[in-house]
Amino acid sequence: MTVGSRILVVDDDALARRKLVLAVKALELAVEDLDGGDAALERLRQPGIDLVLLDIEMPGANGYDVLGALLAYPEDRRPPVIVVSSLDDPEEIARAIELGAVDFLPKSFNAVILRARINASLREAQRQEHDRRTLQQIKRLTAAAEALDGDERNPRELAIDDLAEQEGALGVLSRVLLNKSIMVYNRRLSQAHQIRTLSGILLLLFIGAAFGLKPAIAKLSLAEVQNPLSVACYTMGLSAVITTLYAVASKARPPKVSWRSVGFFTVLAFLTFLPQVLLFWVAETVPGVLIAILVSLESFLVFFIAAAIGLESLSLRRFVGLLFGVSGVGVLLLPFFDVENSTVHILWLFVTMLIPACFASETIMMSLSKAIDADLIAVVALIFGLSALVLFAATALKSGFVPLSIVPGKFEFSVIVFSLADSVAMIALAKLIDYAGPVFSGQKAYTVSIGGVLWSMLLLNEVVSPTSFAALLLILVGLYFVAKKAAVERLISRPAQASV
Repeated sequence: MTVGSRILVVDDDALARRKLVLAVKALELAVEDLDGGDAALERLRQPGIDLVLLDIEMPGANGYDVLGALLAYPEDRRPPVIVVSSLDDPEEIARAIELGAVDFLPKSFNAVILRARINASLREAQRQEHDRRTLQQIKRLTAAAEALDGDERNPRELAIDDLAEQEGALGVLSRVLLNKSIMVYNRRLSQAHQIRTLSGILLLLFIGAAFGLKPAIAKLSLAEVQNPLSVACYTMGLSAVITTLYAVASKARPPKVSWRSVGFFTVLAFLTFLPQVLLFWVAETVPGVLIAILVSLESFLVFFIAAAIGLESLSLRRFVGLLFGVSGVGVLLLPFFDVENSTVHILWLFVTMLIPACFASETIMMSLSKAIDADLIAVVALIFGLSALVLFAATALKSGFVPLSIVPGKFEFSVIVFSLADSVAMIALAKLIDYAGPVFSGQKAYTVSIGGVLWSMLLLNEVVSPTSFAALLLILVGLYFVAKKAAVERLISRPAQASV
C-alpha cells in the first residue's frame, strides 16, 4: 500500500459514493469525495490528488467529459483514473480507456480487487512520475553538456548542482561532468589571469617608458624654441596622423555623431592639448625630474574628484594614501618656498601641477560620459585631431609657427620622437584598458613617474636630490594605497558528494 496517497471519489449517487469512501478508508488512505464532474475538474486543477475513482453516468459533466478534459491538463496535474461504473457495455468501457482511464471496476466491486487495482495504479503513476523527472534531469544534464561544449561559461551557471548531490547513476554522471568542467574552468581562469597580469605589466612598463620620455624630450630640445603653442601644434598634429592611420588599419569603430558627442569631444580635446602646451611651457624652467614626479599626481586628483562627486568611496586605506601623496608633494615643494635660494620659482611648480589636473579631469569626464559608442583607438585619434585643429588656429592667430627645416634637424627629430612616444603610449593605454580594464590601467602612474625620472637622468644628466627621492617614495607609497584593486574572478569549488 502506498502510504500518504490521496484518493478522490466522484459519483452523483450518494450511497455508491459512501460505499467507495468507506472502502478507501479501510485501506488507510486519505479520501475526498465529490458529487459531480464539474466539481471534480475544479478540484483537479489543484495539486494533491493521486488517484480518481470516477463514475460515468452523472448529470452535468459526466465521466467521459471529465476524462476528456483531463487530457488537456499538465501531466503533473493529471492523476490516474479508475472508472467505477454500472456500465457493462464493452464499447463504453473501451471508450473510457481510450480517453485515459487506467482501469475499470463495476460498482459491485470486491474489496480485495479494489485494493489491488488501487495499489497497481498508484505504483504505475509513481513510476511514470519518476520516469518523467528522470527524463527532465537528463535533458538538463544534456543541455549543460552542450552549453559547456559551446562556450567557456562558469559551470555554476549551468544549475545542475542539485543533480550532482543525488545518489544513483545520474548523480554520479552529474558530479563527474561538474567536477571536470570546474577543474578545466579554474585552470583556464588561472592561466588567463596570469597571462593578463604578465601582459598588463609589460604594457604598463612600455607605457611608462613612452609617457616618461615626453618631459625629457620637451626639455631637451623643444622648449628652447620658446613657442609652446607651435611646438604643441606640430606634435599634436603628427600624433593625430599616426593614431588615425592606426585606427584605420585596425578598423576601429568611429563614434556616433550627435550634438552631445560633438560637445563632449570638444571639451575633451581642450583637456588634451592644454597639458601639452603647459608641458612645453614649464619645460623651459622646471627640471624633468620634478615634472615627472608632479605628473604622477593625476591618480590622486582622479580619486579626489571621484570621491567628491560620489563615484568612489573614501576608505581609511585610501585616505592614508592621500596623506602620503600630499606629504610627498609638500616635501617636494618645501625647498622652493625659499624664493631667494631656489633654482625654480614656486609658481612654476604650481603651474606644472595643472598638467595632472587636466589629465585627471579628462579621465573623470571619460568615466562620466555615455556619449561614446566607439573603440578607444578611434576616440584617441579623434581627440588628437580636434586638438591639432584648435592648436593650429591658436598658433596662427597668436604666436606664429616655428619654421621647419626640409632636412630634419634636432628640433624636427625631437618633434617626431615626442609624437611617436605620445601616440604609441596612448594606443598602448587604450589596448591596456580594453585588455586588463581601467582599474589595472590606472596603475600607470607608477611607471610613468619612474620612467620620467630615469629618462631625465639619462638624457638630461639630471640628479635626483635626496628631497626629490624622498618625495617620489612618498608619492609612490600613496599611489599604492589610493589605487583601486582590480577584482579577480574567484575560482569555484567542486560540488559535495551525495550522502550515502
